[in-house]
Amino acid sequence: MDKDVAVFKACSDATRLRILFLLTERELCVCEIMAVLDMPQGKISRHLAVLKQYGLLTDRRDGVWIYYALATDSSIALRYVSVYLVSARQVHERVQADLDRLRGLASEGKICVPQPSMALLQVDERNDPALHGQSMI
Repeated sequence: MDKDVAVFKACSDATRLRILFLLTERELCVCEIMAVLDMPQGKISRHLAVLKQYGLLTDRRDGVWIYYALATDSSIALRYVSVYLVSARQVHERVQADLDRLRGLASEGKICVPQPSMALLQVDERNDPALHGQSMI
């Protein structure tokens, strides 16, 4: 249960939630997140560290770049967060604006060249009890 509390605590910050929503699009490096959220590197890095510490993100190094992606842990709390991110990203105007800005900056070549999309968040809607109002416990 401690891990579940930690996951929801990590999600209790608006900036961290915005980062998580961006990562539903694809893996991103720090400079891409900075460009979209218009925040300094130090602030973004601190938020990424918290999300990683609580198991919500994974990272991979490619030369000098570090790319972040949503974790695919099987904990109940993380599955609820994943379902929330997938379903809520369509209804929040700020999230849509962030995603549109990410796509626009990438298409204009104003941020890092996007890496090929990875399987960041796989939710099988047919078999996921959380999407059908069933308890996952």
